[in-house]
Amino acid sequence: MNVNRENTRAVTDKGLHQFIEFCRARLGYQHKATILISDNHEKAKEMKSMAAYYPDPEDNYIWVLRGKRVRADWYRSLAHELVHHSQREKGQVLDGTTGSDCENEANGKAGEFLRDWGKEHPEIFDEPAQTNQTT
Repeated sequence: MNVNRENTRAVTDKGLHQFIEFCRARLGYQHKATILISDNHEKAKEMKSMAAYYPDPEDNYIWVLRGKRVRADWYRSLAHELVHHSQREKGQVLDGTTGSDCENEANGKAGEFLRDWGKEHPEIFDEPAQTNQTT
């Protein structure tokens, strides 16, 4: 997996790679995802979303807003997008429409993953680190 960061604060997340591998083991996808972790609230406002999966061949990556969110929240968003990554690898047609089978599966699995991960890693529910960002 390739994890990039844009507009990040100095705090590192030691459990991020472990969580991604946990999701990968549960989902069974073969190709690692390129993941962009962001603190750019303005981009989230423009997109009207806190995460996105870009599956086209030239721009294949996951974008997740970390920002001022509790880790459990942005980990859930990441898990949701990793489900889409897995769906695409399995040849499913991705339908981002609210209530679609694709979205319902991603929502359900992301919730399951967070419950299971949180039982072993309760620190994901701690307050987020403070940032000097104004966004």
